[in-house]
Amino acid sequence: MSLREMIQRFKRYGMLLVIILIATFVIGLFPLAGRINSYYSTGYVNLLKNFVNELLNQPSFDDLVVRRLSRQLTDISTGVDLSGLLRYEKLPWVSSDLRGIFVHGNSVKFLLERDSEILLVEVPVSLFARTISADMAYVFLTSSDGIVVVCNRLDLLGSKLTANKGFLRINGLAGFVYSEPLDEFDAFVGSFIPFSTYLIVLLPYIIVALAALCGAVFWLNFAYSFENRLITAVNAVLDNVNQSLAKLEMTDEVVYVPMETKISELNRLQEGIHRLVEAQKTSWHELHAMMQNLQDTVNELEETQKVLEERNEQIIATLAEAIEVKDASTFGHSDRVVTLALELAKEVGLTDPADLEAIKFGALLHDIGKIGIPEHILNKPGRLTQEEYEIMKMHPVYGEKIIKKISGWDLVADIIRHHHENYDGSGYPDGLKGDQITLRAQIVSLVDVFCALIEERPYRRAMSLEEALRLIETEMVGTKFDPRLYRAFMKVLERYFRAQSSGL
Repeated sequence: MSLREMIQRFKRYGMLLVIILIATFVIGLFPLAGRINSYYSTGYVNLLKNFVNELLNQPSFDDLVVRRLSRQLTDISTGVDLSGLLRYEKLPWVSSDLRGIFVHGNSVKFLLERDSEILLVEVPVSLFARTISADMAYVFLTSSDGIVVVCNRLDLLGSKLTANKGFLRINGLAGFVYSEPLDEFDAFVGSFIPFSTYLIVLLPYIIVALAALCGAVFWLNFAYSFENRLITAVNAVLDNVNQSLAKLEMTDEVVYVPMETKISELNRLQEGIHRLVEAQKTSWHELHAMMQNLQDTVNELEETQKVLEERNEQIIATLAEAIEVKDASTFGHSDRVVTLALELAKEVGLTDPADLEAIKFGALLHDIGKIGIPEHILNKPGRLTQEEYEIMKMHPVYGEKIIKKISGWDLVADIIRHHHENYDGSGYPDGLKGDQITLRAQIVSLVDVFCALIEERPYRRAMSLEEALRLIETEMVGTKFDPRLYRAFMKVLERYFRAQSSGL
């Protein structure tokens, strides 16, 4: 992941943090506002209800006025008709007229049914204001038509409510209104919570939330500023490194000059790069000198190896000649076997240098074991006896024993031991058959037999090419040799004799 991608991811996480803070603030605001509504609405309404009940059931206030009225709203004691000032639809009743009848100023008038009479209880509004204290919210009592007849905030008296619950604007003051029916009266008691109360109660929460939000925004702004400085500095360092690498392509030496940035870590990084480059230059010079010495040593070793290989080939050729000197009837036989065996190996698709080398030296030394066979058996002009033949059959074993002592010649030893094995398993010394005989040994075996047939032997004359091939086809293919290998050998002979235009 690149630095820019990491910064972009950092930005996304920062914006997500801001969104989470805003969402938390908004989501948390509603439950708090609900708690404010519940606390002031329920508490203040219950306070007003209790006060009204106490006022009507146990009137013990000096300012309270109680009069007995007839059903026609006539004062029984004085005979004064109050029907012009009072009215009712059903009892008990709360009058919506704020004018005081028996008290000075505004008042609230309760009409209660007492047997055949109506009891008028008139309470000055000032009594509610003195008795019920509510600083954060206002409590009110409304008549059946929604007129505020009692409130501890006097300028709200006479206002008309358009709803029993919700955010309203009353007499220029906005806030939340909650009201519920007054027991046994066709009236409502409620509370009014102005917006200033929400602001005062929620102010600590708002301050903390805004402080957290401002802190997150400041932190993101600082992070974005640092990002710009970091990316600018990193790009400058990368350009400096790339320029040094470009110089390296034109010269053998790289020179890195650190550049000053506002980020101390990048400056230390450049110092480390500078020291690393200088150390690399020193190491390069030492390595170059070492490589030159090593190359000189390798050249000397190659020359020595070449001389050793030439001497080894001379020794091997001399050893092969020594075998032919002992078995005079096979002079030149090994060289012919080597030539045809390598051609046949290429024909069947052997390209591994190790296989070709093994076939070369295996063909050249395939009869090296004859050193251990007595000369009277090797050069006997007639057929060998069974005992002599058993002795002769030991020459592959002797040859393997000699060659195995040479390190790395295991493949050559395999060819020498098994060049007399037959395809049908009738050969010697191990009686191998089919694919148990390596392809290398089968190649040398086929070429060895062919060359032997067209060469003079003490016990028979040399066969012609046609006679040798006819004998192999009729008596040996399928028993001594793999038919597929023989067909490949025929293609080799065609090319070989066409190129030679004469016999071997």
